Amino acid sequence: LANALIDMFRKFGCKSSAREVFDGMAVKDVYSWTTMVNVYAKCGHLESAAQLFEDMPRRNAVSWSCMIAAYSQANQPEEAVRLFKKMIEENVEPINATLVSVLPACAQLGCLDLGRWIYDNYIVSGKVVLTVNLGNAFIDMYAKCGDLDAASRLFAEMGERNVVSWNSMVMAHAVHGQSEQVLHLFEQLKGTGIVPDEITFLGLLSACSHSGLVSEGRRYFKEMKMGYQIEPKAEHYACMIDLLGKSGLLEEALEVAKGMPMEAGEAGWGALLNACRVHGNVEIGECAADKLVKLDPSDSGIYVLMCQIYASKSKWDQVKMLRMLMRDRGVKKNPGCSSIEVDGKCHEFLAADVLHVHSEDIYAALKNIYIHLKLEGYVPLT
Repeated sequence: LANALIDMFRKFGCKSSAREVFDGMAVKDVYSWTTMVNVYAKCGHLESAAQLFEDMPRRNAVSWSCMIAAYSQANQPEEAVRLFKKMIEENVEPINATLVSVLPACAQLGCLDLGRWIYDNYIVSGKVVLTVNLGNAFIDMYAKCGDLDAASRLFAEMGERNVVSWNSMVMAHAVHGQSEQVLHLFEQLKGTGIVPDEITFLGLLSACSHSGLVSEGRRYFKEMKMGYQIEPKAEHYACMIDLLGKSGLLEEALEVAKGMPMEAGEAGWGALLNACRVHGNVEIGECAADKLVKLDPSDSGIYVLMCQIYASKSKWDQVKMLRMLMRDRGVKKNPGCSSIEVDGKCHEFLAADVLHVHSEDIYAALKNIYIHLKLEGYVPLT
């Protein structure tokens, strides 16, 4: 009964009541501990969840999976992967839920080697059954780590697929700018009887935006609303703004942004501002920048893009004014960051970073690449 009460309070997010029942239990089994860990995780109290997990006298695969999922869902992929590796070291065999939880973390960190190791050791070996959800997680991981061939092979081999499976492949090809494959997949999907959803159309519109397929983008946007009664969200409108803007149809893109049933937001206005940078449109660029500054005055990217637009038109007074405005407002350009897995270890890189152990070698290699690019006629934009 006590376990059932804790689980009920978990569903309603009542962590205090759940903890009161938990503390009052004379005998706590592994299910009691795991459910309480889950309560804290669902309520966003990750530190409390982690502490309770460490205090558990005995853990099973479900307990480990619960904590790994908590880290993964809280955007702490490093901790999710670390805990998964610790689970393996302690000879606890992962279950389906474990892999479904750790694979998104692998995808976020670019840990392709670990993802492949998981597939070989638990799927190929038959230790874990490849369900639809798990297959989708593997496809997503392969795609986000850049191994589209592996994602495509697994998709082709899956005996059962749902709309998430198709969406994973659609988004994978869309992100890599492979619009033909995306459009072909969509036609295949319609032939299966599976109904596409808002994510499907987001992938379609993204692919059209990548490749400048204006007429196709307009058609899919209309089909989404009229054919499937799916109301476009801000992300769909942002894709249309990006598509039209990249194609030089800035006036139409502005009309889409202004005519949205919701606020265009950073994605929509940001796409329009970037298009104005590409096409050197000062007037619409200023309109988009004004909207963006109201949303986030500390976003350095807005000022940088407007400086580039002004510079392209030799409006140096405005460039100087914007830089002074950045200084007065304390706006600083945030360094770019990326991560990659090398020999099973994730390395993080920041722009202008000098703390990495191989910084000197990295900068020497970049300088060498830049020299070769210049010899080939490369001219930087800024």
